[in-house]
Amino acid sequence: MWQNARLKNRGLTLTEILVVVFIFSILSTILFTIFKGGLDSWRKSENILTMYEEGRTVLDMMSREIQAAYLFQNSTDQTQWTKFYGIDETGTRLKTNSAKDELFFVAPLASRTGEAIRMDLCEIGYWIDGKGTENNSDDVLMRHFESFTTLPVEYTFITPDPDTSTKIASSVTDLQFTYYYRSAPNTSPAATTTNWDSSSNNPAGRGENYDANGNAKNPDGLPDAVGVSITVRSRDGSQTRTFTTLIPVATAK
Repeated sequence: MWQNARLKNRGLTLTEILVVVFIFSILSTILFTIFKGGLDSWRKSENILTMYEEGRTVLDMMSREIQAAYLFQNSTDQTQWTKFYGIDETGTRLKTNSAKDELFFVAPLASRTGEAIRMDLCEIGYWIDGKGTENNSDDVLMRHFESFTTLPVEYTFITPDPDTSTKIASSVTDLQFTYYYRSAPNTSPAATTTNWDSSSNNPAGRGENYDANGNAKNPDGLPDAVGVSITVRSRDGSQTRTFTTLIPVATAK
């Protein structure tokens, strides 16, 4: 009887403890691996979703605004013309710290004046701040915006401080514009170029631009469509996605 009591009160041996610890370690490792895999998958999905959401939001904004581009070229004073001006990344920058392509144009868009919202002729532009001057972050997609109430407007895009550009997306590592036009009478807009100046005629020696009626444009006016490509980097920097769209310019003739 005394022997049975001693057996009942006997603790675990070292061997038994080691076996329990070993089994617990295996189970913990399995659970941790499953949890980490699920967490990594969730983070990856969140990053992809954020990139897609940011990319599509930017392209939707550009589509609405670029297709409404407007020209005013009746004045003999070209400094007062409204223009459509696209610069590829090898050209002279209009914005300080700008990287990649730039596009600037005028369009009748809604703007807020005090508490009222009205349609004004607005100066719009897209460019990448590649030097980290906006919120200490590199590769920030900026939107230039300035409204006017009368025609003609002075069209320079080089505005005094404070600059009229605001951030619309972060971690945009590339911005490219392609301009489509008719290079021959009675053809579809198929020819392309990476820069555009609506106030010039055949800049950089490229071919003539024709309107829908087969007439040569002089100056070139608006392109018939704009191809946009943006590359967005994930928050953790592990991946990128490129989004593209083709925007017809509704007011091109």
